[in-house]
Amino acid sequence: MDRQTALHVLQLPEAPTPDEVHDAFEAHVFSIRDFLFRQTVVPQVFRAKVDRLLTASEVGETLGVELPCLDGTVPEMAPLEGTADAVVRIHADNVGRLRTSMAATLDPTCLSRLGECLVRIQHHYLEWMAAWSSDRDLDGAEIKPMRDEWSPAALAAALEAERKGEEAQEKVASNLLAELLRIRTLAQSAVTA
Repeated sequence: MDRQTALHVLQLPEAPTPDEVHDAFEAHVFSIRDFLFRQTVVPQVFRAKVDRLLTASEVGETLGVELPCLDGTVPEMAPLEGTADAVVRIHADNVGRLRTSMAATLDPTCLSRLGECLVRIQHHYLEWMAAWSSDRDLDGAEIKPMRDEWSPAALAAALEAERKGEEAQEKVASNLLAELLRIRTLAQSAVTA
């Protein structure tokens, strides 16, 4: 990558000061990291953000800017096993560990490794949950936008109650079907992408 392209990525003029370069680079990487922290993990979208982090690494190298990486190691992930409610809780813990590691760095190379791991574990989780729910009829399930995603705690609680044979309120049962449909749809789109 040449200097002009790197400056363009950061939306900087031709001759910025070193402080302007550093501040723009930090803001650029921070915005990507912030997205990875706050948004629902959709593998295709997150893969695009990881690609932006790789581009940011090139920008940093080209412009001679470095950001701190306190700990670039990828934390150990617990395997997805057990009941569906246990898998939801394990996955939420794994995502939390990765996001905690992301908080310790602004280095785009470190963040891209962590982001890639986040994409992989989400893909694996979606596959597991789609396979687990494959025999469940979801024809009447409501299609909800991503912003209405259930929290992992709520999903795990509903799955646990169902596993224990507890009768669910109509709204909980409806939300469970909608969430399983969302997961199955994400899993299918992740395979075709």
